[in-house]
Amino acid sequence: MKSRTGYVYQEKGTWYARLTYTDNGGHRKNIKRKVESKTHGYQILKQLIQTLEEKGQNAIEADRFTFNDLCNYYTQHYMIPAQYVEGRKIAGLRSIAGVTGYVKVFREYFGRQKIKTITYDDLSMFRSKRLKTSTHQSKQRSLTTVNREMAYLRRLLNIAERNGWINKNPFKSGDALINVADEKKRETIIDREQEEKLLAACNGKRAHLRPIIIAALDTGCRMRELLKLVWRDIDLQNGFITIQAFNTKTMRERQVSITARFSIELNHIWEASTKNPSESVFGLIDVRHAFKAACKEAGIDKLRFHDLRHSHATRLDDLGFSLAKIGGQLGHTQLQTTLRYVNRDKSAVKQVANALDLFNAEIKPTEALELIN
Repeated sequence: MKSRTGYVYQEKGTWYARLTYTDNGGHRKNIKRKVESKTHGYQILKQLIQTLEEKGQNAIEADRFTFNDLCNYYTQHYMIPAQYVEGRKIAGLRSIAGVTGYVKVFREYFGRQKIKTITYDDLSMFRSKRLKTSTHQSKQRSLTTVNREMAYLRRLLNIAERNGWINKNPFKSGDALINVADEKKRETIIDREQEEKLLAACNGKRAHLRPIIIAALDTGCRMRELLKLVWRDIDLQNGFITIQAFNTKTMRERQVSITARFSIELNHIWEASTKNPSESVFGLIDVRHAFKAACKEAGIDKLRFHDLRHSHATRLDDLGFSLAKIGGQLGHTQLQTTLRYVNRDKSAVKQVANALDLFNAEIKPTEALELIN
């Protein structure tokens, strides 16, 4: 046990108990507590020494540990660039920018509050306030966004619990504050006609969009996965793309096939490239702004690039692929996630009524299917 000394003293009519000890890093630390009397001071001093011996320095420092201190600790030890071993992330974050925004929000709300005083009700009120706070674009903040914030807040408090700064994460003291099932499901998918208009809008300064849009529609890959592709990941001869584990959301490598039209696009890009295996396939291109402009020209409203991934999943479902196979294509680890990607457009909904009308008219099921298809 590191050296420690303690004493009780009076200053300007007020009694204090003070404990001095050497921490694990060899630094001298002081813990000062206001007490009611000299006798009470020795009682507090005895408790401090006992806590230091039994639970360590983290526990004794916890009483003065604020949420800002927790954020500082998280920033120093967790908000670091991702580190990989054999293609697997072992530490750090792949995207620090987004988490930085979450931590800023947490600091503004909890700031100097002692983390030991944060209650379940405090978390619930924070959640309510975030839902009522509009975005910087003056729009309603989505439940999905708030759920992500709450998930990171829970993680920070889990770290505090593991280090002994709090006895129990307040998230565990009541009903779930993160309800993914309540999130609004994205219903936007692109049909064949809209696809043709969108690709037609990929001309001139937006010509670079055409191959990556086709890639998203025909592979279901995320934008990040596509932009991280290098030529060594592409097997044009056998028609496969390898999505490296450190470029995926789930940190699992997978392969996707190359369609005929995507192969044509890749061959064009390859011929114009330096043919360096380490070179980016799509290069450093502006996707978001160019995609938004192309959608506007094509007359397609509220379509995100990620909706192309939903459209891919829906097309596979229409073609009769199982959820397991669709999930494997998308790189999902849970079927429930895949279910959120398979959307039903109006034509699919109408097919149900058409099938039942034919059934009610006593047409044989096989004949009904032929008529629908």
